[in-house]
Amino acid sequence: MAEKFDRERLIKLLGMLGSVHDGEVLNAARHIEAMVRASGGDWDKLLSPAPAAAVPKRSPDRADLRKLDELLAATQVSDILKLRLAAMREAVKTGRLADQDRHLLRMLHRKAVIEGALVTV
Repeated sequence: MAEKFDRERLIKLLGMLGSVHDGEVLNAARHIEAMVRASGGDWDKLLSPAPAAAVPKRSPDRADLRKLDELLAATQVSDILKLRLAAMREAVKTGRLADQDRHLLRMLHRKAVIEGALVTV
């Protein structure tokens, strides 16, 4: 049966690979290899990134689209931020805007309203 992989232990063992003592380096390497085998995985599985969590699809939110349009039309919003806002707008239209991005959008819009930086669309 495969064991749960202990990432913290792996990090400590990887640190030992820089030791000036050859025996310590060899022992750490053998422990790392044994950990990988015991977990039932291989190096490819260990080093591949975790799959991204799927964002649930929602219907486009007209209020969020309006906020994005106002921010995109504002002259005081930087071009770099406008690139990010344009990507967020596409995500809203396809129903794929993550909750953290929705929260960021609302915070940016609120800040722009307070500062008087918005052009009403």
